[in-house]
Amino acid sequence: MFKSEWQHLWHDHGMMIVLVAIALIPALYCWLYLSSMWNTYGKLADIPVALVNHDQRQRDHGYELAIGRQLVKNLKQSDALDYHEVSRQTAERGLKTGRYYMIVTIPRDFSAHATTLLSAHPQQLTIDYRISSGRNFIVSKMTTGAAAKIESKVAAQVTKLYTQQLLTILAGVKHGLQTASAGDTQLAKGAGQLQTGEQQTLVGEQQLSDGLSQLDNHAAANLGMRPFSQGLGQLASGAVKLQTGTQFGLQGANRLQLGSQTAAAKLAASGQRLNAVQTRTQNATVIANPVQTKLTDEAPVPNNGTGMAPFAIAIGLFVGGIAVGTMFDAVTPYRRPRSSVAWWSSKYSVVGLVSGLQAGLLYGVLRGGIGLKVQSNGDLFSLLLLGSLMFLTIIFGLQIWLGGFGTWLVTIILVLQLSASAGLYPVQLTSSFASRLTPYLPMTYLIDGLRHAISLGGGIGTDLIVMASILVVVNLLIIFKFYLKIHQRQFDDWEVVEDAESDK
Repeated sequence: MFKSEWQHLWHDHGMMIVLVAIALIPALYCWLYLSSMWNTYGKLADIPVALVNHDQRQRDHGYELAIGRQLVKNLKQSDALDYHEVSRQTAERGLKTGRYYMIVTIPRDFSAHATTLLSAHPQQLTIDYRISSGRNFIVSKMTTGAAAKIESKVAAQVTKLYTQQLLTILAGVKHGLQTASAGDTQLAKGAGQLQTGEQQTLVGEQQLSDGLSQLDNHAAANLGMRPFSQGLGQLASGAVKLQTGTQFGLQGANRLQLGSQTAAAKLAASGQRLNAVQTRTQNATVIANPVQTKLTDEAPVPNNGTGMAPFAIAIGLFVGGIAVGTMFDAVTPYRRPRSSVAWWSSKYSVVGLVSGLQAGLLYGVLRGGIGLKVQSNGDLFSLLLLGSLMFLTIIFGLQIWLGGFGTWLVTIILVLQLSASAGLYPVQLTSSFASRLTPYLPMTYLIDGLRHAISLGGGIGTDLIVMASILVVVNLLIIFKFYLKIHQRQFDDWEVVEDAESDK
């Protein structure tokens, strides 16, 4: 029996191919699924994020502040995320359609608040973030982490700016003190000159007094012209020293005044700059943490289960469809088929009933069993029913057209949809092969519709149209295959059986 089994298998080439193909399924699954998400965190630079900059530049103590512009420049040059500077309208539209996964908005008073950190009323700088967790739960966590990094970068930039300003103020105070010291030196020199001038004035006055005494004495004694001329010389010398002393005194007084004014002006300027710097606990707190973030989630997801629900639902429906395709014979008729439409309609009535049961039971478990919160109950049930019908039709269509190879292909399609339907990670984080497949996979549209029905809200019309189109096309292909079977006269011998049964 062992020999006979293997001889039969050796001659049945079709079965050999099927068995080899089945043996390849685990390898194909691991290759396709794991390669699609092998390095998702290493591809964050491909996640599109919108930058909206409303900041107005400011001037403060001779500095021009344009922190928003500098932040945008730094972010666009970084490889953390794929930043795009756009208008507010473009950003909001992109977040709704899934073009952007986050909006970073820099408000108009961003730089203005930066000028207040050393004032009596310091204001923190605020950055607004808007995400949509319902669009992709995993990416919302990634972008939130990126927001924390942005906050840290801006805080470091602002702290550096104000450290520079404080150092500049201290340098100005140092210069003022040096100038005051120079003023003190001028005061000392002026005082010295004033003292020298006073001494010379006293000497000049003494010489003038001596000269006048000599003139009086010589005139009274009538001693002649030579002693008289000597008295005049002493008188002239005394007058010169008196004049010189007076000049020195004036210069000293001027220097005293100039030194005093210079020292007072510099010290006053330094004092004003120091007085402008507030040293309260509030200032220290704001400088230590100058930036705060404001996070807005357009489609909040309450828990991990809700975020993963669209992907899990889609996988559950497809696996359920595989089980139905394995157990139910959707080809063999129990009467001779008269038309391909009647033949497939009879089979499809059972398929439709199973789809309704799948959708109803799954809806009950989601809403009543695990308490899933949704945006629209009607949209959710419509997607469950249409998704079940679509998957069952695809599975039976592949089996009817391709036989055993179609059954194998159903498994491959499941693996492809696990890796490339954007159920876990967005297409930007998957491999290039997976991202190119995404628009052509039926599960892509079911997952997108479920995200809207559960978390995002909004219309699901596009997803329903695509899914219904797939359903119609595959049904038409099945009907055409049945048409070919009928016209290949595969059921001619059934006429004898039917006639015999009718005679009975």
